Amino acid sequence: MTDSKTSRKLYKYGIGAALALVLLFGLSRCATVSYLSQAVKGHLRIMWARQPIARIEAGELDSISLGKLKMVLMVRAFASDSLGLPRNKSYTMFSQVKGRYLGWNVYCAPEFSVEPKLWCFPIAGCVVYRGYFSEEAARNFAAEMKKEGYDVYIGGFSAYSTLGWFKDPVLSTQLGMDSVDLAGLIIHELAHQELYKPGDSRFSEAFAVTVERAGVLRWLRSLGRNDQVSKALKTWDEEDRRAEEILSVRTRLNDIYHSGLDTTLLLQKKDSILRELKQYLFKTDRPDIELNNAFIAPVSTYFSLVPQFGKILDSCNGNFPEFYQKMKEKSHE
Repeated sequence: MTDSKTSRKLYKYGIGAALALVLLFGLSRCATVSYLSQAVKGHLRIMWARQPIARIEAGELDSISLGKLKMVLMVRAFASDSLGLPRNKSYTMFSQVKGRYLGWNVYCAPEFSVEPKLWCFPIAGCVVYRGYFSEEAARNFAAEMKKEGYDVYIGGFSAYSTLGWFKDPVLSTQLGMDSVDLAGLIIHELAHQELYKPGDSRFSEAFAVTVERAGVLRWLRSLGRNDQVSKALKTWDEEDRRAEEILSVRTRLNDIYHSGLDTTLLLQKKDSILRELKQYLFKTDRPDIELNNAFIAPVSTYFSLVPQFGKILDSCNGNFPEFYQKMKEKSHE
């Protein structure tokens, strides 16, 4: 597991949506009884802990956390009023959960492939991760996959979505985020409720990221916070540069994996390319950080289509409902 600022930024959208949908619609061919059991327990723990944000009183949380929850309600209203996103009770409630992370996602990819292993569930379709509410369970599953020869990456997640099937709450694990990131998370998750294409994580995530970024900018400008607009744009530029570098490395690795080289040479070239990437991302050769195909593979899921979808939004001149309609039509192509 790599627990760096870079990896947390790149994988901040790893959520437990598939877990909730598994418990809603039963076991699929890729699910097991133990996996379903931990999904049910984790989901119920979150749902039972919910309380309306409007009823939380001073003293129950510190003043900073209370301030962020009040901001969430403002963003929630703005998302429906100005962005045309679903109007429901999602993110008007709060759940206190233990720990820094809500759960852990396990990503896997073959030793010589940049294509991630997929897990398929009812309704959610196929996704590039398998989520666990227990770190021990995630690590045990990762160990099993390593024994089968897969590259493995474990990333903690702090968000959870049922795609609107339940009244999703804001979680205590999210209150450590800065205000702009938290606002973006709320808009991102509501965007998933507006449009989610089962079995196509690339489409769904790129759509949500596009709505998130444009929505955050509109929200900040409505408040006259131009300094925060500049900061957000700078943050996203840095995020995109990291993603572009990883996607470039992904292309290089894909080329050598299809080059016909023997295993020894493949390993040498793979290790060399990944060392270069580690130096770029972390400016050091940290032994506690392992980069592999599993770390790289999901990046294309979250970022590769964002520029394309951004152009479609621009063509709508900022009309979000028109953009949603165009994207719904595109999702059926």
